[in-house]
Amino acid sequence: MPPNRPTIKDVAKMAAVSVGTASRVINGNSTVKPKTRARVKEAISKLNYQPNPVAQSMRTGATRTIGCILRNLKTPVMADFIKGAEEIISPAGYALMLANNYDSPQAERAVIQTFSKRFVDGLLLTVCDEEDAQILDFLKELNIPVVLLDRQLGTEFDSVIVDHSSGLVQATDYLLGLGHRRIALLAGNPVVHPSRDSIVGFIKAHEAAGLAWDPDLLICSDFWEKTAYEKTCALLALDTPPTAIISGGTMMLPGVLRAIRKVGLAIPKDISLITGYDSELAQLVSPSITAIHKDFSTVGTLGAELLLKRLNRTMTDGPCSILVPSSFVERESCSKPKAS
Repeated sequence: MPPNRPTIKDVAKMAAVSVGTASRVINGNSTVKPKTRARVKEAISKLNYQPNPVAQSMRTGATRTIGCILRNLKTPVMADFIKGAEEIISPAGYALMLANNYDSPQAERAVIQTFSKRFVDGLLLTVCDEEDAQILDFLKELNIPVVLLDRQLGTEFDSVIVDHSSGLVQATDYLLGLGHRRIALLAGNPVVHPSRDSIVGFIKAHEAAGLAWDPDLLICSDFWEKTAYEKTCALLALDTPPTAIISGGTMMLPGVLRAIRKVGLAIPKDISLITGYDSELAQLVSPSITAIHKDFSTVGTLGAELLLKRLNRTMTDGPCSILVPSSFVERESCSKPKAS
C-alpha cells in the first residue's frame, strides 16, 4: 500500500467504528444502522478512500476485470467494439483488459492463457478461426462467461453478430439494378462469420435475380489492406474485368482505392465501388463511397450487457445469439456500367 493512501483502518478510526463495521458499509451490507453508515460514508468522502481491489478480489473471488481480445486494435471497427463495451463495463465497476490476436490462433491462445492467469471474470472476443476445434475446447476450459463479438462457435457461447448477409443483398441488388453483371466481392476469410455471411448475401441476390455469378470474381482471402490491393490489381487485369467491386472487409478500402488509381480508372465512370464498412475514408474521399453501414459500437454494447448479465446471474438460460442489422448508404461511387 502506498504510504499516503488511506486504509480501511483510517476510515474506521475517523468514523469511530470497528474495521468490520467499516468493511460492511463499503461492501453494501444492509445490517449497519443508518447513522453509523452515514458516519462511515462521510469518513470515506473526507479521506478520499478507495477500496484495495487486490484485497477485494481475494475476499470475493472476483477481479472486476474483463478480458477483450480483438484481431487488431488499430482498426476503426475494433475501436467501435471497445467504445461500445467500455460504456457498459466501466460504470458497472469493471476494467477492460485489451489484447490483439492478429488473426493468429497461436497468439490468440497465448493471450487467453495470460488472461486466465490473471483471473479475468469474463471474456469478450473476436476469434480468428471459428473452425478451430482447439479454440472451442480452450474457451470451455476457462469456466467463465464468454461472449463472441461478430463471431460464432456453434451454440456453445453467447454471441452478438452483425447481419452482413442483408447488407450484401442490398448492395448486390443495387448494382444489378444499375445493369452490372460482373460484380466482384472481396469477401475476406470464410473461417469467420462476417465473410461467410457476406458470401451468402452475395449469392442470394444473384439467385433471386435469376442471374449467374462468376466464381472468379468471388475472392476469399484475408482482410488486410495489402491483400485487397493485390487482389484488386489481379481482378482489374482479367481479360473481362469486373464492372463493380464490393470491398467486404473493414481494412480493405484503402487497398482497393490504390489499385483502381494505379490502373488509371475513374470511380464511378469506369468502375463502381461499394465498401462493406462505412468509415470516415468512405465518407471523405471524392467521390464519396457507397457503403454498407454496420453499427459495431452497438455490437460491443450488447456484448458487454450480455456478459454482465451472466456475471450477475440475472441470465442463466442457455447461450443466445443477438443479431444486429446492417443498412445500405447510397453515395456517389456507383453508376451504370460502361457500354462495351
